[in-house]
Amino acid sequence: MFFTKPSLCFFPLFLKVKQIMASESNSGLEWASLPKELLDSILGRLASMADCIRFSAVCSDWRRIAYENYRNPPCDPRRRHQLPLLLVPTPDSSTDARSLYDVRRKRLYDFRLKVPYHRRCAGSSHGWLIFVHDSYKVTLFNPFSRKSIHLPPIRRLFFEKRIRDEVDEMSVLPDFEKYQYEKKLRDEYDEEEREYVPDIDEIVFYNDSEDEGDDLEQDEEEEEEESKDPEFGPERFHESEYSVVRGVLSTNPEINPNGYFLMVIYGTQSRLAFIKSGDEYWTYIDQSICDQNIRDFVESTYQVSVDKGLWYWRDIVYRNGLYYALDHLGVLLSCDVGTNLKVERITELDRLHNKWNHKTYLVESSEGDLLRVIRVIEDEYHYEMTIKFVVYKLVDFCGDPHWAEVNSLGNDALFLGDNHSISVVASDFVGCQPNSIYFCDDCDDFYYCGGPNDIGVFNLQDGCVRRHYTLAHSQRLMPPSIWISPTFL
Repeated sequence: MFFTKPSLCFFPLFLKVKQIMASESNSGLEWASLPKELLDSILGRLASMADCIRFSAVCSDWRRIAYENYRNPPCDPRRRHQLPLLLVPTPDSSTDARSLYDVRRKRLYDFRLKVPYHRRCAGSSHGWLIFVHDSYKVTLFNPFSRKSIHLPPIRRLFFEKRIRDEVDEMSVLPDFEKYQYEKKLRDEYDEEEREYVPDIDEIVFYNDSEDEGDDLEQDEEEEEEESKDPEFGPERFHESEYSVVRGVLSTNPEINPNGYFLMVIYGTQSRLAFIKSGDEYWTYIDQSICDQNIRDFVESTYQVSVDKGLWYWRDIVYRNGLYYALDHLGVLLSCDVGTNLKVERITELDRLHNKWNHKTYLVESSEGDLLRVIRVIEDEYHYEMTIKFVVYKLVDFCGDPHWAEVNSLGNDALFLGDNHSISVVASDFVGCQPNSIYFCDDCDDFYYCGGPNDIGVFNLQDGCVRRHYTLAHSQRLMPPSIWISPTFL
């Protein structure tokens, strides 16, 4: 039962509940019939996150009380922003449930959350998990309230799948016939236009220095070898659950069901798309909707002549009514997705971390600064493991926005992975380490090799990585772990 181990501060209320239930036992009083004032008082005294989650799971009436307290907290306002928990496989590797791991106490909670989809989460934002199905439809699922929101398919992913499936047939066509057939597919799936440029054997996506040529050739050789192995073949990389690599909600859909947005990074070229609640179609962010400044920037910076897209975005954050997107070369865009869509470039590219073993995140600090976080990975005995992080802050000196390296996060702690990147004030949560980055494995290109086992915490002061959770070997082919923020709804 819910009231098995009351804390000392909760004990008087616990006794009162027992007295009410005992005195009314013959009249059939149920948990849902307890006075609202008593339930408010109970919820206000719960210090354990597990108890708050259990409270909201007792019945629909108790969940409604938790929901009201979440929206208008009468007690601790921090209940709006809880410390993320790690959603991990259950000890028995259940295919329809997950466990929650508390990094502060370094233990699993003794209850399960039902998760009906046995597949990788494409994101986690405001307590909702994001799933992409084989139909490329997107589902938002809240494991705390068990509510689902079904969104339309991302049609451009159908185009990518058709191109992959028909690549052999298309390869034998003359250039212009190939272009015409591809144009037909692009029109069918609302894909961006492509100019016809004959005799293009290879597309260079950005200006690389000559000394990187050997690395590119080596990567191509490794990819060719991996493609021969069924554990690494293309079918592994293009499954629908990996077609979206990041998703960020503007707000909790249960708080604003008619006014939320979802932006995702999708497809093999890591492009941007968003949808507003109630929309029937996704909106794709291409050069066609950008101003001339951005189009000139792309044409002068990237050697791209056949497509008009904005490619290779790494992370998204929603801040002060705008989405911000960061690419692999340090370019930051702001996207106003309101009535009049507007996209603006904020920073120039710098290529400070344009390497295969550098992974990029974008997160808003507790003080409102935008942070660019670089995760440095190293190959250790055929396992990719994090060895350090490098952090930059967006600064604007004399009208010149750029990224400046910082050596400390202060009292902040960051939570990074496949989730909506999160910062919290560490001192608000007993046991949470300040000036640290908690991370979990989100590198899908080697997920099937060693399993998602790169989980730990990095401290910026001493520069050390410490492992805080390890999957059992039998669980490494389960869907990867992901951070989730409890909503109690």
